Amino acid sequence: MAGTISVWEEHLFWLEILQDHAIFVRDHLSVEERNAISTAEGFNQSFQSLLTRLKQLNPSLSYSSGEMVSFAQQAYPTVYEYFRYEGHLQNLRIKNDINLNLSPTYLNGTLNENQEYLRLLSYFLKAEQPVSLSLDQLLDLWLEDQLGHIILLRNLADPIELTVERQSDLYAQRFQMFILQNHHVKGFLRFTEQGFPRQKELALEVGRTVIEMNQYIRSIVEKYMGKRVLNKTALRFLEHHFPETCYFIKKLAEFAPELQSESVHCSLRKPSFG
Repeated sequence: MAGTISVWEEHLFWLEILQDHAIFVRDHLSVEERNAISTAEGFNQSFQSLLTRLKQLNPSLSYSSGEMVSFAQQAYPTVYEYFRYEGHLQNLRIKNDINLNLSPTYLNGTLNENQEYLRLLSYFLKAEQPVSLSLDQLLDLWLEDQLGHIILLRNLADPIELTVERQSDLYAQRFQMFILQNHHVKGFLRFTEQGFPRQKELALEVGRTVIEMNQYIRSIVEKYMGKRVLNKTALRFLEHHFPETCYFIKKLAEFAPELQSESVHCSLRKPSFG
């Protein structure tokens, strides 16, 4: 890990993301699913408790400090149990055994993110600096996330919003292209070293597209807040995109220095829920 994001910031980012995930599950369950709703709300409260504890710690503490190791020990069980909970929901959703208005593929994305935090926690628990994801692994995780965000935006817009639909489709096509390119790059890496020029160019192309799409989504959120776009979603769901995009750009800038300026100025917090 190159140190662009401190261990305290890693915890803050991931816990707020997982708290959002728990809220989204709660809000997309039918009122008939009382037990599942209660469990989701319980996780929401658990993540909030962890965030409260985290904010009592000095943000400059290192991953090897006793306080940070202790915090990782506190966080791990909740993060792991939430991973199991979402996995159970996904299994039920695949079998149509639960009234949950989220798709199995949506839950794949949230489970992938949860799994990455669990990977980081496995190092923090041992007071070790985490091994960074390679570029192809980083793209595997976050390209799918970005594609999911733009597809969700398209699907959450009212049918009258044809401009949103068409612009979203254009971005979706670009991210599908990047996913395919990264798939082939992983094949090249069997006999070619990490960071070869075309792979670095892919990182830069992805970063610039992510920044461009982020500005587009920001414009949609501004219209949402001005009640100028018809939709079927909530502000938290829309703003969830911003911290994840910032995190991706910060990590991507380690491979594409041209993105450093953007990575320094973006925020790992949601604008309206920080």
